[in-house]
Amino acid sequence: MTSSATVPRVVDIAEKGESLVSLTASQAAQLQELKWCRVSPTLDSSIWRVTDVTRVGVVALDDVRLIVRPKTPLRSLIYMASYSGLQADMSDSSFSYEADHELPSALAAAFVRAVSTATNRGLLKGYVPIEETGTVIRGRWDIARQLKTRPGIPVPVELTYDDYTEDVAENRVLKAATRALVRLEQLPPTVVNELGPLLGLFSDVSDLRGRAPVIAESRLNAHYQPALRLARWILEATSWAHREGKNTGSTFLLNVARVFEDFVGHVFQATLRSDGFEVDLQVSDWRLDIDGKIRMRPDIVISRSGHVIAVADTKYKVWGESDGSPPNADVYQGLAYAVTAGVPEVHLLYVSGDVLPRRYEIATTGTTVVAHALDVSGRPQELVERVRQLGAALVTASHSAR
Repeated sequence: MTSSATVPRVVDIAEKGESLVSLTASQAAQLQELKWCRVSPTLDSSIWRVTDVTRVGVVALDDVRLIVRPKTPLRSLIYMASYSGLQADMSDSSFSYEADHELPSALAAAFVRAVSTATNRGLLKGYVPIEETGTVIRGRWDIARQLKTRPGIPVPVELTYDDYTEDVAENRVLKAATRALVRLEQLPPTVVNELGPLLGLFSDVSDLRGRAPVIAESRLNAHYQPALRLARWILEATSWAHREGKNTGSTFLLNVARVFEDFVGHVFQATLRSDGFEVDLQVSDWRLDIDGKIRMRPDIVISRSGHVIAVADTKYKVWGESDGSPPNADVYQGLAYAVTAGVPEVHLLYVSGDVLPRRYEIATTGTTVVAHALDVSGRPQELVERVRQLGAALVTASHSAR
């Protein structure tokens, strides 16, 4: 962790390709231990080659501050991270970040605004089951627990009841994300000054124990969803580094590929459901071989009445006119999905915008792999509309190909 008297040396790391960085052997070893990139030596013992970057964000190593800036525009990235499918429209100004803002600052600022919006009428309340021991009957007498705890003794009694409280899972998750941001050392004072009062808002809420729970979207918590989704990414960006042994105060690393995949899948779910399609994300029970030893996990599976209509895999890779055909490994993966699902087409969804869909027909299997480039720039509403149109095109093309 850098000293307050030391001005850190800022180094930009390329998200794609390689970067040559001046590091000590100890710093290079620490960076490799984080497992978000490959660090290899060069002929110069003080220069290290950084490649295969899988996260974006900021890492502080002693007096060095490594920054991986996302290739996706920040305003689009923040919108994708907050999208839940329940928010039909959001103010454009909420996502107007300066181009030179770093990811932790932009995500933290968006989170503060989302929490403020979600709680402007007070914290969400809900019924929480409570188990306690008392002398006055309240709620239901838990006889089974009474007999197990103190058989034959009538007082005190074991009670079970539902309490209407702010101490619900939604508030615990928001509190945990706020606390994680408070510990970050990369945030500007303007954001830090807002986090203190925000944390005080959750003073009567219990601390989150263990991993953040999966909270089902409902009518009651719909207004919390953007804040909850941002909280999820913040907790992942900090706890992921902590699990690898680094102090969360010096590391903020976000898996943007998962943000992109999650966003596209949720837009498909929100927009295709009304037409009778089911959209399943990260399907884990697919097997390529008869014995079931080769597992597959397609990102997006679109079905209707129990029959698979289309399969798609998101690829957080820039692919455009100058990049030629998609990587062979991506095409092989798509082909395996198509053969397993028994569909004539499979789709690869890349991050870009300067190329029309390209079709690659595999003669021996009668399968077509279609590569798409999705433009993630522009206004949030435009981004959602592009993904909606892409989803509609996928089911239309798959239906025509049958």
